[in-house]
Order: sequence, then structure tokens, then C-alpha cells
Amino acid sequence: MSKPEKPSPFEALDAKLKAAQARRPRQRQRGDSGRGGVPSGIGVGMRMATEIVAAVGVGVGVGLVLDSWLGTKPWLMILFLILGCAAAFMNVIRTGRELERQAKERKEKTRHDVGS
Repeated sequence: MSKPEKPSPFEALDAKLKAAQARRPRQRQRGDSGRGGVPSGIGVGMRMATEIVAAVGVGVGVGLVLDSWLGTKPWLMILFLILGCAAAFMNVIRTGRELERQAKERKEKTRHDVGS
């Protein structure tokens, strides 16, 4: 006669996690300031500054590594610095458009809620 199969400890853990998540109130999303989904100005500014520094830093880093590997100092570093600046600029534009879209959605929702 074979032994009855025990439930997997991972299945029991998964069930406990799902039950705990169902009891917990909705968590704030990333970038949420707790004001109905409106991101704070300092949060947006820090996000943009981080994206700019990261894009330029990665561009310069890649350029320096390629320059030392290929012996083309400083040309690839300059090229990748320019590409990093372009990427940073595009990230800032994308973030601005995203924030503008969210503001329009909030405005439309408010207008729709008031009109109902």
C-alpha cells in the first residue's frame, strides 16, 4: 500500500500568502504619495534626476570600457556620453508625457464624478 501524499509545504505557504494578501488593504503604488495617486513634486524630480544621472553614467562607463578595450580614447567615451545624454532627455520627455496623461485622466475622472 502506498503512502498518502502530503501537501507540499510550498502549496501551504502559497495559500497562507494569498489569504494574508486578501485581508490586507490595497497598498500604495510606486510613486504614489498617498493623495489619491498624485505623485509628489519631489518624488518626480528625484526620479528624473536619477534617470538622467544613470543614463549619462552608463553611457560614459560603456564608452570608457570600449575605449580601453579598443584603444580609441576618448572618441567612444564622447560618443556614448552624447548617446547617454540623448537617452536621459528621452526619459525625461517620456516621464513628462506619462505624468501629463495621468493628470488628464484624473481631471476627466473628477469631471465625470462631479457630473454624475
